[in-house]
Amino acid sequence: MKKRKQINVKDLLGITDDIMFQNVMKDPVNCRNLLHEILPELDIQELEVHTQERISVNGKEKTAVLDVWVKDSQGKLYDLEMQVSDREGLDQRARFYMYKLMEDSLLKGMKYPKLPPAYVIFLLPFDPKGKGLKQYSFVYTCREIQSVALNDQSEIIYLNRRGTKGTVSEGLKGFLKLMNGEETSNSPFITRIKDTMEIYRRTKEWKKHAMNTEQLLEMTTRQVKEETAKKLNVTCP
Repeated sequence: MKKRKQINVKDLLGITDDIMFQNVMKDPVNCRNLLHEILPELDIQELEVHTQERISVNGKEKTAVLDVWVKDSQGKLYDLEMQVSDREGLDQRARFYMYKLMEDSLLKGMKYPKLPPAYVIFLLPFDPKGKGLKQYSFVYTCREIQSVALNDQSEIIYLNRRGTKGTVSEGLKGFLKLMNGEETSNSPFITRIKDTMEIYRRTKEWKKHAMNTEQLLEMTTRQVKEETAKKLNVTCP
C-alpha cells in the first residue's frame, strides 16, 4: 500500500497560506518587489494593492475573489493568485480572472488602445503543464505562424515551485524556495518578506488562524487514520 505523505502544519502556514500571502503582499514594497522579479522588463514604480477583492457585475454572474489585485502608476493591472490545490479548470479560471481584471477598465467613449496591459499570475505548488518549467508565460499567438502574436498586452503566467527548467531571476528563485519551505538567500527582497511574515505571526488574527488550521489538520489526520483502519479491519488508537 502506498504510504500517504505526512502533512506538516508548518508547510500549511508558510507563504503559501492564503492569509499569509495576502498580508505579505498588501505591503506595496513587497508586492512591487515580487512583480519586479516576475516581470523585470516592466518599470513598476508606485502601485495600489487590494486583497480579497470581490468582483461581480450582477447577482447572476459568478463572483471572482482575487487574492491580490494591483494597479501601478502607469495603469497596468495585475492579479496575483496563490493557488495551493491542483483543481481542474485552471486555464479557464485564469481566463475568467483576466476578464474580471479588465472589465471596468474601458469606460464609455474611451478608445480601445486605452485598455491597460493586464497580467494574471498564478503561484503554484504543482506543475500545471508537466514540462518541468519554473515559469510558463502565455500570450495569444497565431496558430498558423507561431512567431506572429496579438499585441493586446495581456499575459497569463504560471509559476511552478517544483520546476527545474528555464531561467528566472535570482529573487524569484528565492521566492519559489520559500514556497517550498527550503533554505533561501539573505537577499533584501527575501529578507523583507520573511520579516513581514514574522511581524504578522505575532498578531491575534494570525494566531487564531494558525490554531484553526492545526485543529483542521488534526481532524483530517484522524479521519484518514480511521478510514485506513476500517480498510485494514483494525482498531485506530
